[in-house]
Amino acid sequence: MKIIPVILAGGRGERFWPLSTLENPKQCLPLVSDEPMIVDTYNRLSQFDEFFIVANLFLCDKFRGLLPDRVVYIEEPCARNTSPAIGLACIALMQKFGDCIVFFETADHYYKDPDHYLRDIKKACAFAETYDKIVLIGIKPDSPHTGYGYIKSGSPVEASSDFFFVDSFKEKPDLATAQEYLRDGVFSWNSGMFIAKCSVLLKEIQRYLPSLFAGLEKIRSSGFTSEILDDEFSGFEEISIDYGIMEHSQETVVLSSAMHWDDIGDFNAIARILKPNSSGNFSKGQVQSINASGNIVASEKLVALIGVDELIIVDTQDALLVCKRSNSQKIKDLIQNFDNRIQ
Repeated sequence: MKIIPVILAGGRGERFWPLSTLENPKQCLPLVSDEPMIVDTYNRLSQFDEFFIVANLFLCDKFRGLLPDRVVYIEEPCARNTSPAIGLACIALMQKFGDCIVFFETADHYYKDPDHYLRDIKKACAFAETYDKIVLIGIKPDSPHTGYGYIKSGSPVEASSDFFFVDSFKEKPDLATAQEYLRDGVFSWNSGMFIAKCSVLLKEIQRYLPSLFAGLEKIRSSGFTSEILDDEFSGFEEISIDYGIMEHSQETVVLSSAMHWDDIGDFNAIARILKPNSSGNFSKGQVQSINASGNIVASEKLVALIGVDELIIVDTQDALLVCKRSNSQKIKDLIQNFDNRIQ
């Protein structure tokens, strides 16, 4: 059965402001390598015969300038979170290929060992084809991380299996709870990646989000005419696949993977991936410092630091950001107050 990677690339990357803006979003930035993240994502998965991206028209046009012509784009008329985006992708793929295995990934993940990543993805695809389940990729935690959601594994699907029925999902925990999860050994980080047949996903959408399924059927039966697509899609409830489907479905299993994975969700991810300079700071530009360490710096100018630690300093043509690394999640809150022209 054909395996098709589909990249959900519609996010705005607000926690990377002012590097990430409406005109130059996070997916197009070279944050942890010399290539934009969307290019890194494509390169990891380029061995597959097909490659699809779901995003709005503006982002799709940006990606077209970065990626090969073989990439196929599924354009969202508007932002409606991941359930509608995934449903639209499934009916589009079903129309083009019939039933197939679809692997949903995002453009902001980092993998230290791409070969390990591909082995686990193919293993999950084989399972999804045989068992008609939705396979989640859980990452075995190596630290009590409080910024990720968790999956609790239940019983194994088969004896000696690496696949487990999903017991429950856990929201981002406090430190004490995350430490308990690490000790228990039955929790994994929820990577947001999942694999299933299109038919299995659509069946679960029909069961748990019937109004979404009805709208998708109208889009499909219309032949994906732009008028019907725009009208139906704009009326869909904004709901994530986690809340809409995964937390209710009885068809989910988890593959607990030992691969090195990171979610590039804010500036602190850069410090987890890049090597510090001789003074203990993280930067792709020039930094000179005295008694300063643990700072994350992004600037085309020389940046001089004296006696400061654990700061984020980002200098662009339009804006300057200075904040404590511990407050990186609040950058998104900050820019909610900005005029759209400077986002």
